[in-house]
Amino acid sequence: MTFGLISWLKQKHPDLTYEVPVWYPATGAVDNREWLVVNGLGGYSSSTISGANRRRYHGLLVSALNPPRDRHVILSKLDEVVTVDGQEFELTTNEWASGVVSPSGYKLVESFTTLPTPTWVYSIGNHYVVKQLTLKWGTNELYASYYFVPGHPSDHPKVQIKIRVLAAFRSFHSQVHGSSEFHYPQFVSPKGSVVRINEADRRLCLSWTHGDYEPQRQWWWDFVWHEETARGEKDSEDLLLVGTLKAELSADKPLMMAASLDRPAEIGDINEPAAVNLKRQRGLLDRSALPKNVQNSLLSVACDQFIVKDKAEDKLTVMAGYPWFADFGRWTLISLPGLTLSTHRYDEAKKILLNQPARMKDGLLPLRYLESSGEPEYSAVDVTLWWAWALHHYVTASKDREILKSQLPLLEEAANHFIRGTNDGIRVDPKDGLLLCHRRDQALTWMDSKVADFPITERAGKPVEIQALWLNFLSVCVNFAQQEGMTSPLMTQMERLRDQAHKSMQRFWNPDAAYLYDVIDGRGKGDKNNDDTLRPNQLFAVAMPFRALEKEQERSILTAIDAFLLTPTGVRTLAQADESYQGRYGCGLAHADQYHRDLSYYQGTAWPYLLGFYLEAYVNVYGNTMATLAKVDSLLQPLFQNLENEGALGSVSEIIDGDKPHTPRGCFAFSASVAELMRWQKWKVRQSG
Repeated sequence: MTFGLISWLKQKHPDLTYEVPVWYPATGAVDNREWLVVNGLGGYSSSTISGANRRRYHGLLVSALNPPRDRHVILSKLDEVVTVDGQEFELTTNEWASGVVSPSGYKLVESFTTLPTPTWVYSIGNHYVVKQLTLKWGTNELYASYYFVPGHPSDHPKVQIKIRVLAAFRSFHSQVHGSSEFHYPQFVSPKGSVVRINEADRRLCLSWTHGDYEPQRQWWWDFVWHEETARGEKDSEDLLLVGTLKAELSADKPLMMAASLDRPAEIGDINEPAAVNLKRQRGLLDRSALPKNVQNSLLSVACDQFIVKDKAEDKLTVMAGYPWFADFGRWTLISLPGLTLSTHRYDEAKKILLNQPARMKDGLLPLRYLESSGEPEYSAVDVTLWWAWALHHYVTASKDREILKSQLPLLEEAANHFIRGTNDGIRVDPKDGLLLCHRRDQALTWMDSKVADFPITERAGKPVEIQALWLNFLSVCVNFAQQEGMTSPLMTQMERLRDQAHKSMQRFWNPDAAYLYDVIDGRGKGDKNNDDTLRPNQLFAVAMPFRALEKEQERSILTAIDAFLLTPTGVRTLAQADESYQGRYGCGLAHADQYHRDLSYYQGTAWPYLLGFYLEAYVNVYGNTMATLAKVDSLLQPLFQNLENEGALGSVSEIIDGDKPHTPRGCFAFSASVAELMRWQKWKVRQSG
């Protein structure tokens, strides 16, 4: 008998008016598909359907101590045992370094959903237990709710539940190993407990509706993280059992337990935390104006997961990817149209844009902010250029021209630094008006993996996408300035540079291959100064709002991309015929360490976000026709498959293997992948009328 999870959810939440997914694990199989919910502060809750933590990044309460960064696993997991008329059912699943899987609660999972909050249905004999985990938006509060549903209304068995609280208290990049030197003093009251985390002024606070709590301090040894094993990282840790809650459970008496950071959570209506998140999700879906179906429900919520508050600077920012990335300037700007403009969140888009130049240094915007300190790191040429691209999209969508009064002078300032020359050898070449990035020891483009401080993908010289972005940057600035009647000697110089760069883009044309060089005036191959490696970077020369190539050249580029780089779920970073091609992320190793992962990152691995720019280029070349609409739809469907069944359920992965079966890799939820899927889903809906 199937439980009917959606009916149960609508009974508890009558205002659940949008479509939600339900996943049914295979009987007897460990379902290690991952799930993710976030709190809008950089923190999150994430694990697997089975309940086994398989990454160091998994945890039920992962909090940003300095939002949105410095994330720590506070509460790792809850181990639950339900007793029905004396018969025990263990709901959890643990995997141990010995290879043993025990207990095996995954066998009891009947169904699961992530919306409006992660919800499990466990089949226990003739009855059911429903568990909900709710990470309340804008807080570091996790609520675990347990409902007993008898197999028949006339059934009234004696039911008890025992919940063991397992904590980690560590950076999410590390692991903890048990020691008697760790002291966690605990202060218990009738319906709450406060655990002091070492000598730090941080606390794990526990609250519950009813039951008896027994404080403990017992290490559980040798949990194993199989995903870390595959990544060649340290793959085991110990967890501290801080206490056990025992309570009665019945159809009329559900149980709620809350875990929070520093301040005890207030427990009122047991359905309230999930209702708060449901209301937010419903608002997101309404604003997105997409047809109501499961795919669009998941996509709308996924877009919201990356937009977070930066409390240190009282601003909004974008997390590049879960579980391990913080905010990166490049991915913030690339993601902005899909995450905010396609979802009609113009106010948030404006806040994000206005804050980008706040930390500008010598014309460069920060590439990223460090996880531990929050300090900016400047090591990229393109972030400043993406700023103009995102601003163009924002003004076009929102019609807000007021923003140009503050942004145009700052864009001029950045251009002046580029013209005069700025850090890391970045400067305009007066001979052709293009941007020169000549230092071979620097990785200044998006292909920035390094080994022993040397770029794996050396692109010193004039990389093709940088010139496409530079031309677009100049064009955006000049066009906006002309429209606003803003003139200056520097803007006149930028106009001349625009015209010069426009002509110079023809220098990238490779007549022998009928596509663009990846880099010119660089080291090239052999004695040549130009690199004829076929990479996807030339897509940007066809996908920008302002471009320089002839239509036949653009069509020829797409032909080459189609033939050698396009996959169902992304665009390869290198053609398969190239001697440096790596079709499996991690160079095909079963336990690929950081070195081998970096070695393959841009050497054949496919990136889903590039599909968005491929489609932009396709529309630019072939126009808004029915054939184009069919092309867009055919490329979106595999990404929706990733959204619904791979990576983190309800999100899209960072990267995909270049070779079949195109296994998802990297971050299980990546901002630019999700943003481009939303951007083109909205385009498809508009074109379909």
